[in-house]
Amino acid sequence: MGKIYKALIISSKNEKSLKIFNPGYLVISKKGIIEEVSEKDLRKKYKNHCFHDFSNYLICPGFVDVHNHLPQYVFVGIGEKALLPWLEKYTFPREQKFEKKEIASLSAKLFFNDLTKNGTTTSLTYVTVHKAATDIAFECAKKSKIRAIIGKVMMDQYSPKLLAERTEASLADSVELIDKWHGYNDRLFYAFTPRFAITCSWKLMRGIGKIAAKKNVYIQTHLSENIEEINVTKKLFPKCKSYTDIYYQAGILGPKTILAHCIYLDQKEVKLIKKTESNIAHCPTSNRFLMNGIMPFRKFREENLSIGLGTDVAGGYSLSMFNEMKEAIENSKSLCLFSRGRIGQTMTIAEAFYLATLGGAEVLSMKDSIGSLEKGKRADFLIIDHKQIDPMHGKGDYQEPEQILSRLIYRGDRSIIKDVFIDGEKVNRE
Repeated sequence: MGKIYKALIISSKNEKSLKIFNPGYLVISKKGIIEEVSEKDLRKKYKNHCFHDFSNYLICPGFVDVHNHLPQYVFVGIGEKALLPWLEKYTFPREQKFEKKEIASLSAKLFFNDLTKNGTTTSLTYVTVHKAATDIAFECAKKSKIRAIIGKVMMDQYSPKLLAERTEASLADSVELIDKWHGYNDRLFYAFTPRFAITCSWKLMRGIGKIAAKKNVYIQTHLSENIEEINVTKKLFPKCKSYTDIYYQAGILGPKTILAHCIYLDQKEVKLIKKTESNIAHCPTSNRFLMNGIMPFRKFREENLSIGLGTDVAGGYSLSMFNEMKEAIENSKSLCLFSRGRIGQTMTIAEAFYLATLGGAEVLSMKDSIGSLEKGKRADFLIIDHKQIDPMHGKGDYQEPEQILSRLIYRGDRSIIKDVFIDGEKVNRE
C-alpha cells in the first residue's frame, strides 16, 4: 500500500535555494518511489494510500556521506596532530585486526547501524585490504538496508608488512567482490579503493583504471590532504607534474572517481579534475582535527567542481552529517576571515544542506534517483523532531523554515531523528 506523509518538508532545489512545503504532502508508492510532493492535500487523489500525520515534524532527504572509513570508527575522537604519524599509530594497527572475521563482522554491524541512526541513507565507505572483511561489510550493509558503495583498500608498496598486498592479488580480489556485489539489489555498489598514491604502485593504479572502465565501477582515493603526504608522494613519482597528475596519467580520474580532501590543489590540478569530471569529498571536520588545512570551497565551486560532504571517520570525530554541515560552514568562515575575504563568500546554510544531500548524490552519479524529494526519485528521507532543539519548542519566534534548518545544522544530532526511510521502507535503528 502507498503512503502519504504530512509535515514541514525541506529539500534542495539546487545549491543556492531550497524547496519548502509548509506543510507539505509526500506521496510514496508501494515500491518506494516518490509519486508526488505538494502543499495541496493529496488524500482525495490517493484514496488508497495510508495517511501519516507528522505535522509537528520536519521531513528532509536522507543524508549522503561520500567519504568514511569503517574500521576506524572504534577510535573516533582520538588523534595525533599529523596525518602520517596518525596512520602509523592508530589506523594501520587497527586495520590489521580485520584479518579476524569476528572483528570485521562486529565492526561492520556497529558502523552501518550508527550511520543510519545518524540519518545517513547513502554511504561511500573504505574497509581494509582484506577481501573477507570487505565481503562481510557488504553483508552487513545489506542487512542494515543502507544504500552503500564499499571498497576493499588497496596497498602494494610502502605499507606495513601485514597490510601489504601483491599487485595482481589485490586486483583479482577486487574483481571477485565486484562480480558478487556491484549493483546488488540496485542498492549496493563497488568502489576500487587505492588508499593513496604513496601506498599504490604505478602498475596497481593502471590496472585499476582499466578494470574500472570495463566494469563501470567507482574509484575512491585520497588527494592532497597533508603537506608531508604531498612531499612524499612527489618524491615517489618524480616524472609526474603534480599529485593529481599521477592519478590522471594512471587513468583513474573520471566521473565515477571521488577524491577526498583536495586541500592544496594548484590551478592546473583543478583543471585536471574539471576536465575529467572527477568529484571531491569535502571533509572539514577531519581536515581540522588532524590539522591538515582548509579546502577552498568557494574557489572550487566557482570552477563548477562537483563536491559532496564526507565525515571521514575517524579523521572526523562524528558520523553526524549535521556536524559536518556545521563544520563546513565554520571552516569557510575561518578561511574567509584569515584571507581577509580574498577566498570569496562563506558557505551558506542552503549550500551546506545541498552538499549533504543532493550534492552528495551528484558526486556519486545518483542525483537522478536520490538526494532530494522529487517525483520519480527513491523515497530516502528522514522524519525529524526539530522542536526538540528549539528552546521554545516551536511556540516562539524564529519558526521560518530557513531558521529551523539553520538550528538543525548547528544544534541537531541523531537524537532528533525520529525515523529513517530508505526506498520508502522504515529502517530498524535499534
